[in-house]
Amino acid sequence: MNSNIFTTDFLIIGSGAAGLNAALHASQFGEVILVTKSSLKASSSYWAQGGIAAVCDANDSFESHQQDTLDAGRGYCDEQAVEIIVKEGSERVRELIDRGMAFDSSNGKLELGLEGGHSNRRVLHANGAATGKALIDFLMAQVINQPNIEIIESTFVYALMINEDGCFGAKAYCYQDEKLLTLQSPITILATGGYSRLYQRSTNPHTSTGDGLWLGYNVGAELKDLEFIQFHPTVFYAEDGTTFLISEAVRGEGARLYNEAGERFMNDHPQKELAPRDIVSQEIFRQIQEHKSQFVYLDVRHLDVDKLRNHFPSLMQRIEDQGVDITCEGIPVAPSAHYCIGGIATDLDGQTSVTGLYACGEVAATGVHGANRLASNSLLECLVFSKRAIDHAVTNDRTVTVTSVPGGFEVNKELEPLFSELQQNVSNILSKHVGIQRHKKGLEEAYDVFDQLQMNLPSSKNEYYTLRSQGMLQIAKFITMSALQREESRGVHTRTDYPELDPQSNHNTFYRERFKVLSV
Repeated sequence: MNSNIFTTDFLIIGSGAAGLNAALHASQFGEVILVTKSSLKASSSYWAQGGIAAVCDANDSFESHQQDTLDAGRGYCDEQAVEIIVKEGSERVRELIDRGMAFDSSNGKLELGLEGGHSNRRVLHANGAATGKALIDFLMAQVINQPNIEIIESTFVYALMINEDGCFGAKAYCYQDEKLLTLQSPITILATGGYSRLYQRSTNPHTSTGDGLWLGYNVGAELKDLEFIQFHPTVFYAEDGTTFLISEAVRGEGARLYNEAGERFMNDHPQKELAPRDIVSQEIFRQIQEHKSQFVYLDVRHLDVDKLRNHFPSLMQRIEDQGVDITCEGIPVAPSAHYCIGGIATDLDGQTSVTGLYACGEVAATGVHGANRLASNSLLECLVFSKRAIDHAVTNDRTVTVTSVPGGFEVNKELEPLFSELQQNVSNILSKHVGIQRHKKGLEEAYDVFDQLQMNLPSSKNEYYTLRSQGMLQIAKFITMSALQREESRGVHTRTDYPELDPQSNHNTFYRERFKVLSV
């Protein structure tokens, strides 16, 4: 198989908000290569509907946003990280606006939405419920026009390169050209997104399978808090499997939740439908079980439907395209795996435990979200910590001194059906035993199955489907083990056999000894 060698000042893996923003900022200091598994538009950020939470109003305050974030995080947030995201996040948003990012406004004033867990209106939207798309389009246009950023799409990074001095790049396979790439760089930034697509129902694109986690783990990076997976409460439900997120902003405008019996089941909660996501998801799950249904209803009939159509045009059209008449019936919704709080452990500058390797965005565990992410803090995290990672990286005087030519990689098409079957199996098991509610017996059963599947994988180390299978099962085992070890209920992690919060609980981490080799 043909191979090419590239050397750059910054290697960025991933093309969501964190990756694009990192690339733009890094381009001020040197040459950048941006690698993405699919296309620039295939990221969770692109699909993000809710918005960006930032203090932009005189009636709001940093203290209020910080407290809301800490409250949602159920005692597991890093308070310093929270202060950073809130204060610097406001600056990053103002910079976006100054650069021409168009957020929704009325009469020259920003329209600020209210979402679950927030005590003030502070959520900025763009094109209604298409904020992620608008942000990615805005950043992408600038990245494409930046001459010292080289974009490599449809490329699978299968190994990070490491020696005794740390990480110095990555090895990759380009699907379209069927070429191997050696991407050498003193600074490598993982911005590969989360792992919620490992579940049966997910709001994320097919690329969100946790690749960055196992890439980092394989060279010694520490993984943290993998059991904390946030399920979005209101995701469209259809018998044919069609799913898409119904923005929390719709509930912010007054939408209500009803069960199969027509009862408004969130009415007794102080924040009603705008309670934090873990609470709403748990209650919807309980209602579905109690009424032996597959979904509950999100009702907007009492609202000004024409106003909703104007405010959320693409979302309302998509709902109505599914045959739902929002003027006279409820919208069927059920929770779906949405955001992964856990990931590669980093410090406040995005540094991992491996020299030269940084992580930002959903792939990183910065400590901001604790045990439950506050709505619309994720795009903010991407903007804040991607810039901090680059700002720290430019102080590093590392150089690449080793040239490594990839070898031994292959794609065995005969293994594709087995890989697809394995994906389905893993998603079924995770959804059944490691979902919204967990129990020791189910978790042990899931771990044993994952362990057995891993032992039965083909022995080829550098085969495409085998590498993906190995990585997928490794992350599935860690998620399950973390859920087993956390014998309490906290935030998005609920153990039916341990329903109380344990004040003495600690973070779960996984790491391995760093490989002191140049190839895998």
